[in-house]
Amino acid sequence: MLTSKLAELVAPSDLIHTRRGEAVTLRFVGPSDANDLQAYVRSLSSRSRHNRFLGALSELPKALLDDFVAVGKDDRFTLLATMDIDGVEVIVGEARYAFHAETASVEFGLSVHDRWQGHGIGPALMKNLEGRAAALGATSLFGDTLRSNDVMIAVAKASGFALRQHPHDWTLVRFEKEVGREPLATTGASLRLVASAS
Repeated sequence: MLTSKLAELVAPSDLIHTRRGEAVTLRFVGPSDANDLQAYVRSLSSRSRHNRFLGALSELPKALLDDFVAVGKDDRFTLLATMDIDGVEVIVGEARYAFHAETASVEFGLSVHDRWQGHGIGPALMKNLEGRAAALGATSLFGDTLRSNDVMIAVAKASGFALRQHPHDWTLVRFEKEVGREPLATTGASLRLVASAS
C-alpha cells in the first residue's frame, strides 16, 4: 500500500489540452469536491453514465462517492479534469485508477462530460494515466468497457491499447497496454509526487 502521507499532501496540478489547445487541469479530488463530483455525475447523459459505470445509475451511491474522494485509500485515486469557464472551475471529466501491486498493473475508468466529448480530452487523459501508471511502477494499464461503447473502444484503439475478451463477462471488452518508463518523463508534478510517495 502506498504511504498514508499521500492523503495529507496538497498535490500540484497537471495540464492537458483539448484539440483546440484549451487548458484542462488534472488534480486529485478531495472531500470538499464531493458535491461537485456528484453534480457532475448527475449531469451526464443516461448513456454516458451507463457507459462509465457499466449499468444504470443516476448518481454515485454514498459509499461509492466516499471512496471516490478518499485519495490513496486502497491504492485508488480519483482525478478531476476541470476547465475555467467564465471564471468558474467546471468539472469536464474524471478518471479513477487503482494500482494492483500483485500484478504490477493499473486499472482505470474515465468519463468526459457530454458537452466536451470529441474535443480530445479522453485521449489526453489516457496518455496522462500512462504516466501515472509508470510513476507507480506498473508495467501495464487496462480498463473495461461495454461492447456497445463504440466511442471508448475507438479511443482505446487510437491510443494504442489492444482489445481483449474480458475474462469474466461477455458483455465487456478489456483494453490493455504495456507501460514503459518513457511516459514518466512527460508527466507533471502531481505524477512525480505519487512516484516519490510509493
